[in-house]
Amino acid sequence: MILYTVMESSMKEAGVNTLVGMGTVFIILIFISLIISCFTFISKIQNKLENTDKVDESTSSSIDNTLAQIVSNEEEELEDDLELVAVITAAVMAYMGSAAPADGLVVRSIRKVR
Repeated sequence: MILYTVMESSMKEAGVNTLVGMGTVFIILIFISLIISCFTFISKIQNKLENTDKVDESTSSSIDNTLAQIVSNEEEELEDDLELVAVITAAVMAYMGSAAPADGLVVRSIRKVR
């Protein structure tokens, strides 16, 4: 019968714990890489489903016409909108607080960010 010292038995337990921990980490990493590699198949399946569920041409043309009307209406409404300029100027002044004098700020232009 072989008797191990306390140091030998604790070193064996530490080695086993290290191997189990590293094995777990590598198994999880392999699992994650498999999931990531499946993303290409998921996108291909999704594209096939989108192609089968396409909207017919008459519906898409009516949608395009509606969008064109909305865009033209928005462009007409943006022309002389002085109240909007005043509100934006007040918001900028409130944001800047006492850092900028009230008469030193002039808003030159405002454009919509898309």
